[in-house]
Amino acid sequence: MTLTSILDDRKRLKELDSGDMLGIVEKSPGFMDWCIESMARVQKTRIIEKVSNYISRGKLKGIFVVGMGGSAISGDLLRDWLQDAMDIPIIVVRGYSLPVYITNHYLGIFLSYSGNTEETLSCFADAIEREVTCIGITSGGLLASFLERVNGLCIHLPSGYQPRAALLYLFTALAILMAGTGIVPEEKIITELEETSAILHTLASECGRESTVNENPMKQAALKVFKTIIAIYGHGCLVSVARRLKGQINENGKNPAYHDFFPELNHNETVGWEVAPDVSMHVSCILLRDEKQEAGSMGVRVRYTKGILEEKAAACINLVARGTSRLARMLSLVYMGDFMSIYLAFLNGKDPTPVTYIQGLKEELKNKVHVQEEIKARVERIIQQQDER
Repeated sequence: MTLTSILDDRKRLKELDSGDMLGIVEKSPGFMDWCIESMARVQKTRIIEKVSNYISRGKLKGIFVVGMGGSAISGDLLRDWLQDAMDIPIIVVRGYSLPVYITNHYLGIFLSYSGNTEETLSCFADAIEREVTCIGITSGGLLASFLERVNGLCIHLPSGYQPRAALLYLFTALAILMAGTGIVPEEKIITELEETSAILHTLASECGRESTVNENPMKQAALKVFKTIIAIYGHGCLVSVARRLKGQINENGKNPAYHDFFPELNHNETVGWEVAPDVSMHVSCILLRDEKQEAGSMGVRVRYTKGILEEKAAACINLVARGTSRLARMLSLVYMGDFMSIYLAFLNGKDPTPVTYIQGLKEELKNKVHVQEEIKARVERIIQQQDER
């Protein structure tokens, strides 16, 4: 069986895909639709209740989004999307503790699809100790329980998916949350979400399993980067997209990858491609392209670097954004990359769903340290102390 025939063999794909990751990605634009239809009406009043005092009194210094892995990337995408539409910062926190400068003048948003991510729960304890207003987006777990204990707003998502596969639930819920705060005009949020949804539904047909290798750009891309280490380059609002694609290639594709960004990479990484061809030909590169952001110096940088890559890399792929709005251009690239990472898994003879090494580490942590128990005890202690005041 040839590599090309593998990607067009529905029976073989089904055998490799025990968790139906490809099927989930094919239907995931519907996750965005669900959030738009179900949550915009239900949650808006509660969101306003939670944050209106901050905003009306001018006390809100910033928003921090806490998460890890497939949950945290929603915060990165939100920050890059809205960076020109907000006069306060969005800070993404990955780790066990909040920065010391975060006080109760910040709004805390906690993303954990499972609700049991220990780093996120540890930061939640930090936040309630500092009397920060906390909102969670989750399918359940300890995060939902903690929010109930402190009377925090919890946006509940459907369960049953890998966190990375639930991106369009997590991100859309986060976007609607921003619309509810009034910090960004609601019309902008909803209009861009709706345009993005329409584009993703179109891409689902173009990039899904029914589209053959001859017609499917993401099957073609996977074939080109197969058996290489993959570099992903982006710029501007596409830096978070590059990070997402790197993670998807790692988790779905079971393949090494890294990401970098313009213009910084032109001050160091570009020179690395001077290495001998017997090294560079083991590395391929995906350039995330958005022509709306490639005017002037940036366009010169991207095109010059592209010329080097076409000469030195095993393959150089241009992944071109779709749509009019910034969000559509970002998430169209995210969605195409999701498909490519799954097809790469199939070429590698791997099931895209299991993450064996991550699960192994979780078991190791569970056996050797007891972080969740310590966090639960700490949260209860903080709540008790605050009740006694």
